[in-house]
Amino acid sequence: MGNNVRLNFMLLASALSCGALAHSTPEEAVGSLFKALSHAPKEKPDIAKLKELFHTQAKIFGVHQANADPKLMAVSGAEFFTLLDKVPEKGFYECEVLRKVQVYDRFAHVYSLAETRFMKGQKEPDFTGVNSIQLYKVENKWQILSLYYQIENPSVAIDLNGAKSGTCL
Repeated sequence: MGNNVRLNFMLLASALSCGALAHSTPEEAVGSLFKALSHAPKEKPDIAKLKELFHTQAKIFGVHQANADPKLMAVSGAEFFTLLDKVPEKGFYECEVLRKVQVYDRFAHVYSLAETRFMKGQKEPDFTGVNSIQLYKVENKWQILSLYYQIENPSVAIDLNGAKSGTCL
């Protein structure tokens, strides 16, 4: 009986530590973000994972081009989850091709270049964008405080800085 209790405790501790390590670095948190956003046609993004990744006071900002006029959207994390919590017809596959990370103590900034495809495995991206992601270390895991993304402006190409299109991190 004592050995079973010890074994169960060790298994539980191991499982909990694996979960805690899921976002033990800013790189792991950002990688999890793109995995959680990606989904097959008629499937939702992983909302539960996104809620875990974002701080409760997170803000999301996005710039889209509309008739050559940039439009800024700003929403709370809760509003962002509501916008994503739908079953879309198309798939959505994020492929991060470049990441630059800066860390100081409990603060991290990640510059990320990502390509989006609506069909898994398609060669050319449907669009490319840049992301500025600020993270804060809460206890032993990193959470996203803010995400600012901008979809590529057709008149201003994004410099891949040596990254190769379609080669995901």
